[in-house]
Amino acid sequence: MSDVVSVAEAALLARDQEAQPWKQAFVCLLDGPLSREQLIDRITDRLDYAPRFRRKPTGWPVAAWADDPAFVVSGHVREHSLPPDRPLQDWLAERLATPFDHGHPLWEAWLVHGAVRSLPALVVFSHPALVDGYDNVHLLQELFDEQPAPITPPARTWRPGSAAEPGLGDLLGRLGDPLRVLQDAGAGLTGLVENAVRSAGAAPRPHHVAGVEVDLATLRRVRESFGCSTHDVLLTLVTAGVRGWLVDHGRPPEDVVALVPLAVEEPDVLGSAIGARIAPQWIALPVSEISPQARLRDIATLTRARLDTGMSVPATELRDLAGFALPTLHSLAAATVAAGRPHTVFVANAPGPAARRYLGPARVTGVYGLIATTDEQECTVSISSYAGRVTIGITAVREVRHFARDVSNELGALRAGE
Repeated sequence: MSDVVSVAEAALLARDQEAQPWKQAFVCLLDGPLSREQLIDRITDRLDYAPRFRRKPTGWPVAAWADDPAFVVSGHVREHSLPPDRPLQDWLAERLATPFDHGHPLWEAWLVHGAVRSLPALVVFSHPALVDGYDNVHLLQELFDEQPAPITPPARTWRPGSAAEPGLGDLLGRLGDPLRVLQDAGAGLTGLVENAVRSAGAAPRPHHVAGVEVDLATLRRVRESFGCSTHDVLLTLVTAGVRGWLVDHGRPPEDVVALVPLAVEEPDVLGSAIGARIAPQWIALPVSEISPQARLRDIATLTRARLDTGMSVPATELRDLAGFALPTLHSLAAATVAAGRPHTVFVANAPGPAARRYLGPARVTGVYGLIATTDEQECTVSISSYAGRVTIGITAVREVRHFARDVSNELGALRAGE
């Protein structure tokens, strides 16, 4: 079976290059043992709900997503044991810099032992283009349950569908010659396609990973005190982290343009798997502002203009989406990079469920996301809330030394100003 690749998806796929991979990671910490065989069984059983995770792009960048005739779940599920002296974030940074095999579907799942003390973590790397929020959601949206239950071997077997018929995706099929397609594309497509190919041949870039976890109730108290949104508070914490990162590397703390995607109402909610779409939004983060309270007020002013349109979707509605929609929302947020406006910082904030989720008998105790940088991005930030906690994961092109400290200090200063 196959489906046409959109121009936007082609723009995303073109960003993933051998020298400069572009992928997302989603980390799920577990409170109990899980075997590779159990993980394979669960993925096999639920993969029909995320069929694109069986498909691979054909051509350059692609004309269609086609079933991989050689696909087997076990080929995408791997196992790794961390040495006692190696932090999980170092391993994550290394894997983010490792390209996918484009001869097969663009994802891999790892069962990482010793991620936190002796407990394991499920880490899924995937290309954001696999998810469109309509017919295709993230695999992780379907793997978890609301109650613990045994994992049983799947009852069904899968067979690949037939290849795409000739002529499928005529326009995109010509992307084998990217300069030619620029001459032919319509006015509404040229910008996207040009943005898709402009980083071809990019040099390798390093990846440095860090993260911090904060209490959601604390964020809400700050929100209530300042009369803003929790999203505003989180953006302020990110701004402090970016400011500290710049200072650590001897760079002036100047305001930076950030792409901060926003969930907006979907005109045709029946046609969407999540009932919303993620729209690009650019904000000048007030990095140059010295006062944490002033930073928060500036950000609240900048975000209020979009919220006042009435098109944004409340976080409470996103938390109540079916399944475990957090990874799907992060993938859709990453896809807004195809909108094409230059920016150096990317920030995605996706709320997850308040209640715990389970992978078989193992409880998911924590989650966080990461995404590699692309284009002019110097750092990317993924914010994830789950079960009363919020994690902020950062990937940067230079070493991240004090991100957790800077975020914690900022939150402390905002609490002091309540």
